[in-house]
Amino acid sequence: QPDVGAFQQLPMVVPAEEILASALKAAKRVPPSKAISNIAKRERNRGARQLDALMKELSVPLTTYFKKFPRSYELHAYERSLLEFTLGKGKYEEILGNVLTLRKKLTLCGKNMASLCSKVSSLLPPLVQGFHEMTVVFHEHVQYLEDLKETAKTLRKLPVVNPRDPILCLVGAPNVGKSSLVRVLSTGKPEVCNYPFTTRAISMGHIMDYAFSYQVTDTPGLLNRIDADRNDMEKLTLAALAYLPTAVLYVHDLTGECGTSVQDQFYIYKEIRGRFPSRPWIAVVSKADLLLFVMAKKWMRLCGTKLVDHLER
Repeated sequence: QPDVGAFQQLPMVVPAEEILASALKAAKRVPPSKAISNIAKRERNRGARQLDALMKELSVPLTTYFKKFPRSYELHAYERSLLEFTLGKGKYEEILGNVLTLRKKLTLCGKNMASLCSKVSSLLPPLVQGFHEMTVVFHEHVQYLEDLKETAKTLRKLPVVNPRDPILCLVGAPNVGKSSLVRVLSTGKPEVCNYPFTTRAISMGHIMDYAFSYQVTDTPGLLNRIDADRNDMEKLTLAALAYLPTAVLYVHDLTGECGTSVQDQFYIYKEIRGRFPSRPWIAVVSKADLLLFVMAKKWMRLCGTKLVDHLER
């Protein structure tokens, strides 16, 4: 299994206009060859080398990006799931493929125009045409680079999980109070709002205990439905449970205020616990101050675990 953290090592993508400006500047600095005595031949040679330089200056950054962005199959299974559910299935591969397409178009255009420039008797028209055509090709596909730049920014913001350190994953229906617990228990600061699916991505916090550090993950809520009907946010939660060595803190809200019935929450709990029986499980009641203690205690006995009371105020 590959290590996690690949997204934090993604290269910085230079803005497209900076790449173009730098390439044009480098191409125009190409000097004439002193080894060619004939002035006309020397200028044709220089023009061809200028176009070749422009092509390379535009293509090399694209090649570098294509090589340094990892293939999805090289990623840790958890990060591969993050990739799919954050960007959409196949979107990452499409973006990298577009970068490769732009590089091929620039290479083809540059080689054709450099060849033409080295053969014609009049230098200026093919040289100007070559600069123009490569600039047009670059501008026509500039969105490919913008997509890559935004993708890198998005992926670098994703939380880093260290599978070697203890992990506690908070799971439950939407709006049951998982984010509030993460804020109270750890350094994590997920958004807390009173509407369903507040948590739309995995967020991380840490609990520091002397020399030890524990990771706490807040996950998107799960609904009582089959996997085929689950959205990408729910699939993120299942991916965390499937691919990370995590303990599970399952959060029940018995107040009826979260938007998911108590019965449905229990069905979700049973289904998910049955799917991951080897994980250490703790079931808790959030918003317990709003409930009669006896009701909460009875519910926890049904779940087969001890009551953890008043974790959230």
